[in-house]
Parts: sequence; C-alpha cells; structure tokens
Amino acid sequence: MAENNDRQIQWYPGHMARSTRQIREQLSRVDLLVEVADARIPLSSRNPLLRDLSQNKEHLLILSHADLADPQITDAWLNYFRQKEEIRALVLCLNSAADLAKLRKELQNFHLPYLKKAQYKGRQARALRILVGGVPNTGKSTLINALIGKRSTAVESRPGVTRSIRWLRVGTEFELLDSPGLLEPKISSDSAAFALAATGAIKDDILPLEDLAFRLFREIHAHYPAELTERYELAPDADVDPDDIEYFYDLYQEAASHKGCILSGGRIDTERFARMLLGDFRSGKIGRISLERPS
Repeated sequence: MAENNDRQIQWYPGHMARSTRQIREQLSRVDLLVEVADARIPLSSRNPLLRDLSQNKEHLLILSHADLADPQITDAWLNYFRQKEEIRALVLCLNSAADLAKLRKELQNFHLPYLKKAQYKGRQARALRILVGGVPNTGKSTLINALIGKRSTAVESRPGVTRSIRWLRVGTEFELLDSPGLLEPKISSDSAAFALAATGAIKDDILPLEDLAFRLFREIHAHYPAELTERYELAPDADVDPDDIEYFYDLYQEAASHKGCILSGGRIDTERFARMLLGDFRSGKIGRISLERPS
C-alpha cells in the first residue's frame, strides 16, 4: 500500500447515509450515546459524526476487542480519553460476563438521575434511551445481544451486516437504538484507512489485499517482533533498517513459505498468505496487538 497522506478512500454505501438521517430524526428521544470503538485502533475507529450527532448528550466510550489489544497500550488509551478528552470510557471484552456486568452497572449509573427525578415526582421512571453507534465491525451487535440476552441483531465478523436502525427493549431499564456501522463519507488519512482495513472495518476488496497485509507485517514487526517471529518461525535481523523494503519482503515470503503458502513450481502464494496474516491478526493468533498509540 503506497503511503500517501493525500489519499482519500471513499466508501459510504447508501444505507449509511439513510441511517444517518434516521438517527438525526430520533435524537430528541436519546438520553445517552454509547460509542463502540476498537481498542486496537482507538483513534481510527471513532467517527466524528457520532460526536456531532450526540448534541452534547451524555457520552460513554466503549473500547471493545480488549482481549485482542495490547493491555498496556489499552490502559494508556483509557487514561488519554479520561484525562485529555474528559470522556467516560470503559475497556470491554464482549464475551466476558464480568465485563458486561461492569457495563450494566455503568449504564445504571447514567439512569440513576432519571430514577431519582421520577421518584421525587411520584412517577414511574421511563427506560434510559441509548444510541449505540460506531464504525463497522467494532462489536456493536455483539454488545447489544449480550445486553438483551438473546440474539436480536445479526452478528458476523464482516462490516455492513446491520443495515437499518431500530429500537430494542432491555427489560424495563433500557431502550437501545441500534444503528449500522457508520464510517466517515471520506477517509482522508492513509493511516486511518490502513488501520480500519487491517481490523476488518473496511471490506477487504476496498484496498489491495497483499499491500495491506505486507504493511501490517512490517507494522507488527516494528512493535511486536517476538510475537511475529514465534508465529511464523522466523529469525529476523535485529539491526535491520526499518525502511529496507527488500529485506522485509524476503522475510514476508519466508513466513509464507513456513506456513505452506506455496504454489506449483515452488512459487510463493502471496495472496493466500495475505489472507492468512490478516486472519491471524484479527483473531489474535499472533498475539495481543495494538496498531495505534496515544501521543
């Protein structure tokens, strides 16, 4: 993937534009915005549009996929959001019962002022109305299903599955406005496009797959060389120049060979290895890896 900061990736399907309009129409009913971002790429997986849509409403940031991210880097991000942006933030592993209980408690804290106000007026408190939003593939549907306790939304590890908005009831406490993953109309940053594509938030056919995988290979080597070496049985040069593309491509092909990605005649099947590398990163098989760090 050519590193060009002026590159603009355009991927804004019609259902995203439609859903944005529908969310604006529902905003007057919303009490709280729960924004779900990916703990591996906390900057690139946040859409400024959601902050604009929140219209100064209460805002809770969820850093999902915490089990796939570097825990030390995630802690640094948590401090960054709390101190620099003054956002209430939680780090969650969406398949952890303890983490989901922590989320429920946080939502109940947001609901408490409404309960007290209703009690003061002698009325029954209404449910807390929550907009659940985020870019594609951050785990919104998984989070909603876990809160509801049943499979109410489609969950797949590919972007663009949820395609319309709808209100969902969670007992008497919460009402959730589920929305499709919303990307910015134009992803103007090359680094953001890379991060979103590497984690699967952008469909794999948007960017050149082999360029994406090779760039990911170099990025992992820069910060997690031991994990890369162990997964692909490599013996890299500790003193290599990080800009030595030829060296890294030879190392990349060596990793592909060790994983059996070989065509007839002994040629390296780089496309097959590209898909393998991306799959290994996305599933955590290489290790707990973060692609972005707070400045």
